[in-house]
Amino acid sequence: MTPAEPFATDSTPALSALTPQLEDLAARLGVKSVLVMRSDPDAMVVAATAGEATRHYTVGAAGEKAGDSDRIPLYCERVVNTDAPLYVQDSRVDGTFAGNEDETEFGLFNYLGVAVHDESGRAVGTVCVLDDSAREYSEQERAELDRVRAEVEKIVAEDPDALG
Repeated sequence: MTPAEPFATDSTPALSALTPQLEDLAARLGVKSVLVMRSDPDAMVVAATAGEATRHYTVGAAGEKAGDSDRIPLYCERVVNTDAPLYVQDSRVDGTFAGNEDETEFGLFNYLGVAVHDESGRAVGTVCVLDDSAREYSEQERAELDRVRAEVEKIVAEDPDALG
């Protein structure tokens, strides 16, 4: 038996100052993954990653958007498209997200995410957490996620290419 690979927090160079906050958020919330994602026309791309699931979510890894197809949408795709927070307690029993990529490939069926905006107010990505338990998030935990989002938005305002 080989030892399990340790997880490694990583980010684009512009987001590197936030990696300690991302690690801290993953630990405090007890979630498998904290991500900062960039929205490209056809994909959601990892810009920063922390938590045990970093082996699945490496910087630059991309998930194909469902777009107008019959595919199940990515959680973060929905956040960007609606520019609204999204909470999915358990995608396995959710009419929209059951069978999504994060659930089937990585076993992560719990999601909470918020949109990241550029200076013009356009949703350009997300900050989100994923877990393998059907859990709730307190108002304080949601506020912590919003604080990280605000930090990401400050960086994006100074460097529009910060997400990659």
